Amino acid sequence: MIKLRCATALTAWLLTAPAITLGACPYPEDVDIPDGSAATEQEMLAAQKQVKAYIADMEAYLKCLDEEEAALGEEVTPEQRALHVSRHNAAVDAMEQVAAQFNEQIRAYKSVND
Repeated sequence: MIKLRCATALTAWLLTAPAITLGACPYPEDVDIPDGSAATEQEMLAAQKQVKAYIADMEAYLKCLDEEEAALGEEVTPEQRALHVSRHNAAVDAMEQVAAQFNEQIRAYKSVND
């Protein structure tokens, strides 16, 4: 199985930066995507469900980030705004990585099974 790790040092810092954010938004867990060239149909279908759940969880995370920033109102500092943008962009990048990795493994699965 290919273990997709989206967290980089930058993402880890962004998620744990103290004092400049409320930090109440839980970051979704990584997704296990099987090697499509060796996976069964059931494994690929299970991975598809995991990816869909991950995307939904990430969308909830993005909404939480937006709500977190909105709760600060007019008192939001430039540092808080920059952190919000960085966390948002990192989450979008992670979703794109998961989708691309899953699509790559789907193509591998189809090349072996079609």
